[in-house]
Amino acid sequence: MMISEKKEDFPFRVTPFPFQIQNFLIFIFLLPFSFPFVLSGIFGCILVAPFYKNLPLSSKDKVCSFLSWLFMIGTRLYVRTKDHNLDKKDHSQLYISPHICMAEVNLLMLSLGHFRILTAEFTKKIPIFNIPIRCLDPIYVARGKNKKKGFSAFDLLQKSIQETEYRHMLFPEGTYTNGNSIIRFKTGAFALGIPLTPVIFHYPKYVPFWNRQESSVFVQIYRLMSQLYTPINIEILPTYHPSEEECANPKLYTSNVRSLIAKHADRPLSEKTLEDSPNYQLDANLKG
Repeated sequence: MMISEKKEDFPFRVTPFPFQIQNFLIFIFLLPFSFPFVLSGIFGCILVAPFYKNLPLSSKDKVCSFLSWLFMIGTRLYVRTKDHNLDKKDHSQLYISPHICMAEVNLLMLSLGHFRILTAEFTKKIPIFNIPIRCLDPIYVARGKNKKKGFSAFDLLQKSIQETEYRHMLFPEGTYTNGNSIIRFKTGAFALGIPLTPVIFHYPKYVPFWNRQESSVFVQIYRLMSQLYTPINIEILPTYHPSEEECANPKLYTSNVRSLIAKHADRPLSEKTLEDSPNYQLDANLKG
């Protein structure tokens, strides 16, 4: 696939969102409807967090699906899922997807249940969103000056996959983009040499991409909640089984899956990387 020349410099640009009275009125008038659902989801996470780790996977699936439903109703996300696999049993233990919105794991949990995720340590400090993230018992990844010596996200991911039945969700770019293109993937997850299930999130109306240099989390919440509703289409691609050559060459495996996702998503490839992201640059400059 050809690398984008027109869009490759703009995977982190936020679409202008001028103040409009109709959006403000939507936010104000629908807040009494939305707030109870979001609050119920938050309290639900707080209540189940102390014993969540000890629940059997089937119970984790039901709890995650229900709490995700509360959040989706409260934030007025209209989700439709298309699964190209004949059966959920055809799914792998590892799911990967280009990353656009903070809520994408919750979106997938609606129909599939519990996921363990790799997430940046800064998510511990994000108001509201940090509660469901902590509840999932994620693998936290430190960056920049906070990066711990000897810390290996790859080792933790491999150990978790080998020792648990959990589904794992990974965003191989390591950061958010606005969905205009597919930036470069990290090879860590592909070095495992195991099958994976690619997922694509399509945003036909409003793209809830958050550049933390451009706005705060509260601005982003307002933008999302000032939409009458936000349609999101989830496409689960057929599980990808790597060849012997791909297992021996993680870079080849990474490149082939990235091209496959770009083709199905109808997005060009970009040469930009995690290090070009404004969100990453903020984290890298944090004082340890």
